Amino acid sequence: MVVPPYIQPGDLIGIVSPSGSFERERLRPGLSYLRNRGFRVRVGSAVYDRDRYLAGQDLDRANDLNVMFANPEVRAVFVTRGGFGAARVLGLLDYEAIRKCPKPLVGFSDTTAIQLGIYGRTGMVSYTGVTLCGDVAASGMPEVTETSLWNALVCGRFDEMAGVDTLRGRFAEGKLLGGCLSVIASLMGTGYMPDTSGALLFLEDVNEAPYRVDRMLTQLRMAGVFDRAAGVVFGQFEGCEPERDEEGTVDDVLRDFSTSVSVPVFWGLPYGHGEGRRVLPIGLRATVDGSRGTLTIVSQ
Repeated sequence: MVVPPYIQPGDLIGIVSPSGSFERERLRPGLSYLRNRGFRVRVGSAVYDRDRYLAGQDLDRANDLNVMFANPEVRAVFVTRGGFGAARVLGLLDYEAIRKCPKPLVGFSDTTAIQLGIYGRTGMVSYTGVTLCGDVAASGMPEVTETSLWNALVCGRFDEMAGVDTLRGRFAEGKLLGGCLSVIASLMGTGYMPDTSGALLFLEDVNEAPYRVDRMLTQLRMAGVFDRAAGVVFGQFEGCEPERDEEGTVDDVLRDFSTSVSVPVFWGLPYGHGEGRRVLPIGLRATVDGSRGTLTIVSQ
């Protein structure tokens, strides 16, 4: 495990778009926000490119990431938005350069593919829970997310997260691995999914019908993802409404899942596409205490 150096105001932050395209205006509040916090920003050369639903060609999107990590002046890398496209650049990243010059990588949703791929190849910790286009408006960032982000990046502090409830078991401890469920399911069999032995897996998703959530969890279960894990923690499943009345709810799916595995299972983690999202460090160890209803980061 490699924890990147913390950052301070005055540092240079690189901006990359490894996933979906967007209108230039959507990024302006995020850039202003970082500058108002005292940081300098450098926008990648392909950030505003467009190729169908992608932010430019695969090679160009990957090159922006490679350049930012290879440049020692850049102290952190922020992703603009999710969507789709991150998995397409995994085979084009310079993992040796990332290993030699670790720095905080901040993203969310589709960035899951890159963050898990980098962790699996280099052991570098990254931070999931924020994209500049998705989470920074003209009025700023939601307070709980903002506090969580800067506590993590500037001083390596993570406040205890409340609201977690138990579905199976009472306690679990392991290295945090996870993110968007559909992205994780798509990584299976690719060689970019890290070993989940001893991992505390956190999962969320958005706008997926309950049967599709069931299908993805079933795929991961049959692939052995949960066999040697330390536990599973479900976050928010925003907009995951049934398509038919008889389909049941996503809560029904998660309860049923908890009976199909032998590891502890929890839900209620304040992480996902809904409100109150906290920033989580991929790769650090955490404990979940079902009796207290908390998740706590226990290692740096």
